[in-house]
Amino acid sequence: MMKKECSIVQDVLPLYLENMVSESTKVFVEEHLESCSDCATELKYLKSGMHIDVAETPTREHAVDVITAIKKKISKRILKAVTAVCLVFAVLLGAVLLYTGIGHPVTKDNISLSTKTDGGYTYIILETEAGKSLYFDSKTEDILNNQNEVCGQVITLYNLQYHNNFTRSTNSMKWGSPVGIESNYLEVVVELENDTLQISSCE
Repeated sequence: MMKKECSIVQDVLPLYLENMVSESTKVFVEEHLESCSDCATELKYLKSGMHIDVAETPTREHAVDVITAIKKKISKRILKAVTAVCLVFAVLLGAVLLYTGIGHPVTKDNISLSTKTDGGYTYIILETEAGKSLYFDSKTEDILNNQNEVCGQVITLYNLQYHNNFTRSTNSMKWGSPVGIESNYLEVVVELENDTLQISSCE
């Protein structure tokens, strides 16, 4: 158990080292240090800047090592998780691009042509098979009568391809012309690889 005198001396040791005590206190401290090894050791630690609880040092160092190891493990797990998510995303994206990015030749089984009259207009309707997007080139040519006047148009679709998509609904497009006006005759021609589909607004 620390003696009362030791307690007083150890309290004033920092001031003693800074030479901030009275002469009588200085003499008291020095006389005590000559006969007390514990306080002399305390002074030694203070002088060398080592005034720490030596028993706690290994414990603190161990705690730091444990925390560092835990941080490394957490960082590795996070990195693995992020890598796994990125890999899954890349695979899914690749699958989507592969599924939707490849073009396929269109056959007459993939599309249909029909006519419909509504609101004074006759429409030619082209519908694609559900789940497919249609791509094509087109050209429009005027039809001339015997007087060399434009009496209608022919729309030709060619280089047709379809791409798969994730939409279940049927895609369609339409062209319209007023009913009963001869000069607005409309015809759509679809040129496929081994077939040709043709329909006019008069059908």
